[in-house]
Amino acid sequence: MAFLVCGMMFGSWASRIPAIKEQAGLDSVQLGFALLGSALGSVLAMTSAGYLAGRIGSHKVVSLMLLGCAAMLPVIAASTSFPMLAGALFLYGAAYGSMDVCMNANGLAIERAGTRPIMSRLHAGWSVGSFIGAFSTTIALRGGLSVFQQFALLAVAMAVSAAILSQTMLKEKHASEGSPFRRPPRRLVLVGLVALCALVSEGAAGDWSGVLIKDSLGGTAQDAALAITVLSAAMAVARLAGDRLTEVLGAARLVSLGAATSALGLAAALIVAQPLAAVVGFGFLGAGVAATYPIALRAGGSQPGIASGIGIAAVATMGSAGVMAAPPLIGIVAGAASLRAALAMVVVLLLVLAATADRALGSARIKIPEPAVPTGLR
Repeated sequence: MAFLVCGMMFGSWASRIPAIKEQAGLDSVQLGFALLGSALGSVLAMTSAGYLAGRIGSHKVVSLMLLGCAAMLPVIAASTSFPMLAGALFLYGAAYGSMDVCMNANGLAIERAGTRPIMSRLHAGWSVGSFIGAFSTTIALRGGLSVFQQFALLAVAMAVSAAILSQTMLKEKHASEGSPFRRPPRRLVLVGLVALCALVSEGAAGDWSGVLIKDSLGGTAQDAALAITVLSAAMAVARLAGDRLTEVLGAARLVSLGAATSALGLAAALIVAQPLAAVVGFGFLGAGVAATYPIALRAGGSQPGIASGIGIAAVATMGSAGVMAAPPLIGIVAGAASLRAALAMVVVLLLVLAATADRALGSARIKIPEPAVPTGLR
């Protein structure tokens, strides 16, 4: 439920970016820096969130941060200027990033209590939620709802969900020794770079697919929303199969093959330069990269001598640092050249990931321990 609601937030927001961009009177460069506010908030909050999860429990942090996201959505929808939108996105990003870390820590605790991997399927819940959020935007557009009306309804649903999750999530804590801001070991940095590639690719698709289709390729608002819908659906399907594929192929091989598929899909979308081709291309991008972030988070939360919440937070923070830099960089290149040229940089990043995944993750197949209640569950 936590992953589903989190995905609904993203899908609703991402499919409304073109409308909010127009409402606030922003160009591509200004939009890129406004999106930087969200990534900056996430990066600054994630490490502290991992530490806080160990002190009060990941389940409590998830519910509290979901309420914070619900409070900020109507403010984002009402933004009519760059400073207002950037500030609202900063606070929203801090709450969203904190929730992301803690729901993954909670999910990893559940996985360790079983005998099969589940992280990819949990993230499939996020992708299903993203699909629902994007599809709800299509319905809202047909029904004539404004961005504010849609986001206000979503905020109410999120507040109700937070109340339910506060009573039903696994009550999970873990030891939090030392400072959460200490330098991560090299093995964790390599995993963080995998997360960076995954999040930059997902973020570029979510943030810019609608803008590319509507502003650069001459598509409609419905075409832009459809791109997010197809992207989310492809990621959901791929993540449902991701755990089994990880067992069969191994984490590194799956990440490498997926990155190559994503690069091919995005490159085709940019070369053909038609709305329908772009929708299909972003679908291939989503399917290929779908399992990468869950794999990186599992690896980060399973490092010897590092509490799972802090390991996950470190990997997520490094990944989000890339997301923080990507929107303004893409916006600047889009303003100087074109958005298609800017997104070509993502194709290069995916090719780098395909070539280096084995070194970062190793070739070992995933191994889940026998059933046992992990230390810290209560």
